[in-house]
Amino acid sequence: MKITNYFFMLPLCLVVLTTACNQPDNKNKKETITDTSKISSTDSLRNVEQSNKDSISLNLIDGSAQQEALMAQGKRIVFSFETKILGKLSATVKAAEPNGNVRIAQIFMPDNSADGPFGQEMEYNLKEPGVYRIVVSENQMAGNPYNGPFTLKIKISRR
Repeated sequence: MKITNYFFMLPLCLVVLTTACNQPDNKNKKETITDTSKISSTDSLRNVEQSNKDSISLNLIDGSAQQEALMAQGKRIVFSFETKILGKLSATVKAAEPNGNVRIAQIFMPDNSADGPFGQEMEYNLKEPGVYRIVVSENQMAGNPYNGPFTLKIKISRR
């Protein structure tokens, strides 16, 4: 009778082992969080609900956008926008506190080339349509780390 029980238990164990071995390994998966909320330049600043995101998508209205976000020490926030307007991009970043250490670190073009660093203001000639990304971070060479809100404003003027 013992041998008969093993014959029933063996297939059951094989099914359990096969099922357990085929489960996906969640330990090595990385989760990417992006924020696709739209920002209006004519509305007042939105709440800082997306301030914990590393990427914020901007919606240009008449070539302009404005967004408030929250800077944390060592953090970089990427603002992306798509444009078909070729012209001059003007961007400013301003901390809510005087002497807040925040700057425009880089701009990435649609072809993934980059330029920077910049200061709290920048002007850049947009030479091709597509998705641009502006990276805002603290200036690690100057000032104390900044933890607080800041505002990014961008405007594209036609040539």
